[in-house]
Amino acid sequence: MSSRFRVDLLHPGQEVQQRGWAGQTSGQWFIGPDGPRRLALYALGSAAVLVVAFVALVLPPYWRLSSDLNALPGLRRDLAARETDLSLLRSNLGALAEEARRQVRWGDLLETLSQQIPATLRLQVVDAGRVALPGAPGSKADASAPTENTIRIDSVTPLRPGSPPLLEVAQFMGGIMRDPMVNKRFQLKSWEIKPDSATAASADGPLLTVSIVLAERPQ
Repeated sequence: MSSRFRVDLLHPGQEVQQRGWAGQTSGQWFIGPDGPRRLALYALGSAAVLVVAFVALVLPPYWRLSSDLNALPGLRRDLAARETDLSLLRSNLGALAEEARRQVRWGDLLETLSQQIPATLRLQVVDAGRVALPGAPGSKADASAPTENTIRIDSVTPLRPGSPPLLEVAQFMGGIMRDPMVNKRFQLKSWEIKPDSATAASADGPLLTVSIVLAERPQ
């Protein structure tokens, strides 16, 4: 009895590996008879892994970034609108605060006038206004012309012989200007005393009109 067997001296062990009798190396796995098919499967698997990684790791941040970029113009418009509203609110609050301070100063001034005015003087008008500075460039209608805040105090007193009316007016003006609040903010600009022709024939007899103008001190 005889048996034949073949030994390939150039590729030892190839027959055994093809029959599964021995393991194959990584190089032999891709260069063997099934190498192209295995290489194609390996390439498809690697591409699938790359696609999954791209979808899972790259696309969500990209979509979020695109959404944020698309929302950015709207956010800028909202911010500009909020800034406009905030500026308007600040302006209104500033105007309210200034008006509140003006009301406090006005109340203090009226209290000072009621304390300092002599019994023979009767207040007629206490008026706060803004007038253009004399000799300032620009017309009265020009909003850019320099102005100053003034307070005009008009009162009347009975006409009497001698100097008592003048002394009473001088005492009245001195008492007003000695008040710390008034003296801090205002200075005496002008005063005038003259007969009141409109009440010359009144039952109380002729009257004198006293006009005192206070100008706000420059800050």
